[in-house]
Amino acid sequence: MKKLFIFILIGLSIVFNLSIILADEGKIVAEVGPYKLYEKDLNELIERDSQIQQLLNSNPEFRDEIIKTLINRWIQISMLALEAKNKGLENDPEIKKELVELEKMLLAKKYFEKKVQKLEITEKEIKEYYEKNKEKYKEPESVHIKHILIYVPKEADKKTQEEALNKANKIRNQLLKGAKFEELAKIYSDDTGSREKGGDLGIIKKGQTIPEFEKEVFQLKAGEISQPIKSPYGYHIIKVEEKFPEKILPFEKVKELAKEDCFQEKEEQLMGKILEDLSKEYQPKIYLNFKNKESKNGQK
Repeated sequence: MKKLFIFILIGLSIVFNLSIILADEGKIVAEVGPYKLYEKDLNELIERDSQIQQLLNSNPEFRDEIIKTLINRWIQISMLALEAKNKGLENDPEIKKELVELEKMLLAKKYFEKKVQKLEITEKEIKEYYEKNKEKYKEPESVHIKHILIYVPKEADKKTQEEALNKANKIRNQLLKGAKFEELAKIYSDDTGSREKGGDLGIIKKGQTIPEFEKEVFQLKAGEISQPIKSPYGYHIIKVEEKFPEKILPFEKVKELAKEDCFQEKEEQLMGKILEDLSKEYQPKIYLNFKNKESKNGQK
């Protein structure tokens, strides 16, 4: 469990450390030299990190250990950073370059986040987006199927494969003569997951299963029983119970997804507008020679 905590925290350490250093009020829970860890920032980190929340929800008894691990990780980073400063590493040219890039990334991220906070999205905009992008909200063609699997090991020789195929064909012949699919599935199928359900695999959407299996299944008509279909698992005898054509999902069913997509589009448009305005203000220059002589945003 402790290894998992440390693995998760490695990715959090830089953002966590920066946010704590910048804090200047509240109850202090740990301190290393000039660095102070505030209870407020610790709680905010726990609340906003989905991985930590997932750990807490599934293992509430580990809450104290998680918090202790977070604090210890912060202390370790703080001590290492402090010693690096004492050794003058902050004056190293390469480190200075990296610090400049980190500062740029953080400032750019926070600047855009503040701009995004002002974005608003209306019900009308969401509906308009949905109408323009209905193709994004299609439910693919699907089939309700049952199967009987005759398992064939991957390393099986030709004789074993032929015997499995013969067995599958005999079962299929019984089905064609009127035997009940569910009964034969319970007797012969090697798929323990569906055998007791009469071979029922439920509804399978196009693109959800292996290609060689899907290709044959979606060509069958409702009520039809397939020839034995070969897959990496062996031979399948398929019965199609019902077919469902591709359809566009109604707005109410995908409203939240359409809202997210619409908002993302507005974010992209906002970023484009911001960069366009900033390009005019700061006049960026590129000094490499490109074949086109113009970058994608039209700057020379």
